[in-house]
Order: sequence, then structure tokens, then C-alpha cells
Amino acid sequence: MKSDDTPIRCAACANITQASSPLQRHQASHNSKTYTLQQCPTCDLQFWWPLKADSSIYAAEGFEAYVDYHSGTRPFPRWAEPLFQSLPTSTGVALDIGCGDGAVLNRLAKAGFEVNGIDLDEKSVGVAKEKYRLRNVAAVTLEDYIATCRERGLHFDLITFFEVLEHQDNPSEFLAQVASLGKSGCLVAGSVPNRDRFLARLDRRFSDGDFPPHHFLWFSASSLKRLLEEKGFSDVSISFTGALGYADVVGKLRNIIVRKSQTWPAPMRALAPVVRWMVVLTAAIPWLGMRAAPSHLFFRCRIP
Repeated sequence: MKSDDTPIRCAACANITQASSPLQRHQASHNSKTYTLQQCPTCDLQFWWPLKADSSIYAAEGFEAYVDYHSGTRPFPRWAEPLFQSLPTSTGVALDIGCGDGAVLNRLAKAGFEVNGIDLDEKSVGVAKEKYRLRNVAAVTLEDYIATCRERGLHFDLITFFEVLEHQDNPSEFLAQVASLGKSGCLVAGSVPNRDRFLARLDRRFSDGDFPPHHFLWFSASSLKRLLEEKGFSDVSISFTGALGYADVVGKLRNIIVRKSQTWPAPMRALAPVVRWMVVLTAAIPWLGMRAAPSHLFFRCRIP
């Protein structure tokens, strides 16, 4: 890893930022490496250094979301709903990068699209094939898939990547690859976590999911818009999405208490049922907060 006095180039705009004053440090439990959080003074992106992806975290079920993916029980991602609220009237050939268990592709197929998907996680791709009977999905790198598309002369009318961009250790290259796959006028859509979401700090205390080597990039609405525009996409729009319903907030808070109460001393564990019922009364606070600062940023843009 670079020494603290070594300049670091921003992951998005390549502007040099000083490593001597990181916003935060994090030692990953997955690989025991230490990362530092940098903020670019030019484009406002926050990114973790060193930028080096570790794909083993997906197959190893490093986070509980992947357990849900692999069992085929994960609910439909609420941050993808804006896409289906305003789908193009004309369909065509669609590609979902990081397709996971195939939930988004399944809905696109029902809407009339010819669907294709790729993911690095073989187990999730297996679920997509079995649960949704999707045929054109594969566990393959984006680089290899681009080579296959070139051989076939295949380009897409719609490209989506939900909860993918924040995982990239080279977002500029990734977006250039996306652009190479689309037809002129291709609609591009997806989502990333909102770094300024309600109770983000608390969320990060309970889970390593927003840290490297899982997430490398932390976006605000302005830094996301700037990145997409600077990489040549047109008609860029950013909206907030992903707010939980009241019942979902209650369930999420109860699950956290159940998980954490397992480490409490015996006298405190006896109070866990009472605490879980108190959650019902206090859940209105986070419910309102999530509407003021939702969990995700949804983006739409086009390839010129």
C-alpha cells in the first residue's frame, strides 16, 4: 500500500488527492487488509485505497445478501423499481451486468425484452437459470463477454447494472466498456448506494457491506452525475430511491436486535423480546428519515 505522504489519483477523474489525511481507515475482516477512505476535492467522489477488487468475497458469501442470492430467497431490489416505472415503449435486446439471481432480467423478459445477463458469481447465475429459467446468463468477466459480443456483432438497446458501479476498482474503464456494448441511443440505467443515506454511519457499524473489498466507491448524487457525464453519457438524471416501507423498517430493526442480542449477557437477553416490541413504536423515526435521505441513487442516461 502507498505510504501516507504519497499522492493518489482519484478513481473517477484522475485528479491527485493527498493520502496523508484520509477520512477513515478500515481493516477488512475478509482479507485482513487495511484501506483508507479518500475524497476527491475536484469531483467529490469518495473512494477506498488501495483500489484492488477481490472477487472471492462473492462466492465465499462474505455478506448475508449473498446467502439470500444463493438460496433464491432475496426479495426484488426496491432500488430497481424506478426502471420499471418508466420503461421504454419499444423493447429490444437488454443486458444486465451483475445480474445476480436474475430478478431484474425476469421482469424485463416479461416486459418483452430479449434478455442477457452476466455476473462473476457462479452460484447466483445458477439460481437465475433454475428459478427464472433464464438461458442467456453466464458467469463470465465483462472483458470476456465484450469479446464474445464483438464476435457475434451484438449490441444492446438497454443496459442495466444495479449495485455494481460501487464495486469497481476502475470505474472509468468499466463505463467505457459499458458504452462499447450499447447501440447509439441505448438506455443505460442502474443504482448505487447513497453515501448520505439516513443512518449511514449506524448501518456501517453493524455491517461491513459498504466497505472494501466489497464496496470501493461512495457516491453522492452530484459525484455520480458528474462521473456519468464526464465519461460521455448523455441525458443523465439522478433520483433518490430505495426507501423502506414501515413494516420493512420494523422487520429490519428487529432482525438487527435478534442478531446482536445473541452476544448480550444472559440478563440482557431476557429483555430482547421487550426491546423488539418497542421497535414497533419507535420505527416511525427511521421510516421518516429514510424518506428524507433514501438508501440509493437511481440513474438513467443514454449512449450518444
